[in-house]
Amino acid sequence: MIWTILSIIILLVVVYFVFVNFYPTFGGDVNEDRQGLYQSSSNYSDHKFRNIDASVPPDLGLSKTLGIAYKFFTTKVPNGSPSHDLQVQKVNKKILKEQDSTQLIWFGHSAFYLKMNDKSILIDPMFGNVAAPHPWLGANRFNSELPIEIEDLPSIDAVIISHDHYDHLDYDSIIALKDKVSHYYVPLGVGVHLEAWGGIESSAITELDWWQEVTLGDIQLACTPAQHFLVER
Repeated sequence: MIWTILSIIILLVVVYFVFVNFYPTFGGDVNEDRQGLYQSSSNYSDHKFRNIDASVPPDLGLSKTLGIAYKFFTTKVPNGSPSHDLQVQKVNKKILKEQDSTQLIWFGHSAFYLKMNDKSILIDPMFGNVAAPHPWLGANRFNSELPIEIEDLPSIDAVIISHDHYDHLDYDSIIALKDKVSHYYVPLGVGVHLEAWGGIESSAITELDWWQEVTLGDIQLACTPAQHFLVER
């Protein structure tokens, strides 16, 4: 009996190790060049990005973190999920070809298509069904259809990723979009995933530290900090 239990535990550990280290949705590994880039940031120490704002509480510790996570995933929120599939307003792809127009399409959550100043921009393009490393590990999105399909989107001048949680940075979406996208603007630490997933060239990726700014045509992009929990990759 003991050997059976031990064998099951060992098997689970092996499966977990293989899953985390080889399943592609977990992204790429940091090489020495990237490590050097991160070291130049005042927000990076001991191989981790850290919020150095004095108003942010210190690390909670393992037990308290697990308690918060358990409560987060087990507490039922009244009306937290719709009882039926949410209907979307479909977008006629012809309007995306209109010149000199400002357009905004909401795909749900933080995913937007924005056209302004003759630039086509995607923000946090999560078009997948499940925001998780594997479909078995998350719930389906509330709308089974998108306002417009990925193949009907025009060429994209820029993809902006706010952070690397699965509901903002999605493996399948990045793969589906890669032939349409000219450039990616992401926080420090995210570029390595894009390179690993789609073979995206580093020259097509701009990684920004807190408060760094860059221009896209005559649009000014600024990477501003936000307080949020847990880097997932």
